[in-house]
Amino acid sequence: MKKRILVVDLNNFARYPSIAVGYLMAILREGLYDVELLAPLSVGLKGVPREAPTPWWGWLDLQFRYLTGVSRNSLIRKVRSRYATYRASQLARSKASMVADFSQLLEKGFDAVLISTYLMYHPHCVAIAEVCRRKNVPVLLGGPYFASPDVAREWIDIPGVTALVGGEVEPHLCELVRRTIERASTDDIPGVWHRKNERLSLNAPPFARLDSLPMPDYSDFPWSKYPNAIIPMITGRGCGWGACTFCSDITSTAGRTYRSRSPENVLSELALQSQRHQAKLFVFTDLKLNSNLSMWHALGSEVQRRVPGAKWIGAVHVGNHGDSGLSRGELDQARAAGMVRLTTGFESGSQRLLDKMAKGVDLGDTSRFLADAHAAGISVRMTMFTGFPGEEARDVNETTEFLMRHKMYIERLPIYRFQIMSGTRFSELFEQDKRGKYSQIKDVVPNHTQALIEHRYAQTADPAYRKAVLALLRVVHEINRKPLRESAREFEGVM
Repeated sequence: MKKRILVVDLNNFARYPSIAVGYLMAILREGLYDVELLAPLSVGLKGVPREAPTPWWGWLDLQFRYLTGVSRNSLIRKVRSRYATYRASQLARSKASMVADFSQLLEKGFDAVLISTYLMYHPHCVAIAEVCRRKNVPVLLGGPYFASPDVAREWIDIPGVTALVGGEVEPHLCELVRRTIERASTDDIPGVWHRKNERLSLNAPPFARLDSLPMPDYSDFPWSKYPNAIIPMITGRGCGWGACTFCSDITSTAGRTYRSRSPENVLSELALQSQRHQAKLFVFTDLKLNSNLSMWHALGSEVQRRVPGAKWIGAVHVGNHGDSGLSRGELDQARAAGMVRLTTGFESGSQRLLDKMAKGVDLGDTSRFLADAHAAGISVRMTMFTGFPGEEARDVNETTEFLMRHKMYIERLPIYRFQIMSGTRFSELFEQDKRGKYSQIKDVVPNHTQALIEHRYAQTADPAYRKAVLALLRVVHEINRKPLRESAREFEGVM
């Protein structure tokens, strides 16, 4: 009799299936396991839309979140915490109902439970693992940030969790599950954390044979509950640039080093998934879709031939180190192939700061890219943050000036406050700082459960700096209030 596996998807994808879970389902079924999926949307719990439409009062919301976020007043910070809870996903606010749905489903009888999770759902994982402990059902827990030892140490001792997966274990997944069910040792399986003598050990080299994996299986996801049928795709793991000091994606489980699938493998999946789900909308979740130019050019020349009428979006790196594949002609080709929206990390309009971040971007190139993408008919979304150590009022003002000159080309611009993420190059630089280079980082409190090093940036107390940030937020609001291009509206809130 086949062993029965329950997979729990605790990721934030409210608009399309989770690629990692799709791979889990496909590999386990290929290994002859009987697999069932618990996706929150299936039981009426909504995830997190990437960006909700900006209301007319969004300017007030931006001000409120910024000013309360940098305040040192304990009462104001409590108000902000309550507001953050209110704005969180329905899933985050509904632990009790989620666990109740899980408990009811577990009664059907399963030999093991696999949980794929984002760190924000730690309380959910604790509660689910406790249910499994009482039922004597083993639990494997995995997620993108468990490659960090600091994070793994905070999660590995959750009662009821059999093992913590912090590496790309696809080649060993079925064997890992078999041993977990049999309560056998998994010490020699790479990618699995073990606590021995108070130390964590992991040996999980990045997985390179991506073409050898089966196509992700999304058949169990609640397609009827998504606003649009959007198929997630990924052409490679990691980032072809991979140097930005602030980036946690390049240190995550699948982000370490860049590896690519072959163009034919990706194009074959496009056609297969489109046929399976009767859908022609695709989101490429690669960190940088132009990491592999042969892949980027293959998409530009082949997508419409494989899936006539397809529309697709993705993220790119506007680099100044060699050919980035983003010339006007190449953008025209991508648009003709169905590319309707591109995201790029802008971060700042201060070249001085970008260089400090090792961003590898020249603002002159960014300026040309924005004009060319707009002329090609592509909707452009950029992401950015304030508060990178060393940022001053002059840097913020330069960012505002850049956006004012280019706002006609930009359709969405989510903005965040800089966070120090565990395991990033910046966190290493900060920990090794002996000369007081980062003296403006104050009130440091590690929170590795959430992969954060919480802190206060002293510059936010400077009136000129705050004034500059508030002026910047006004421009950001103006950009985010614009309607998207007609061709990209089906992807509103996706990326």
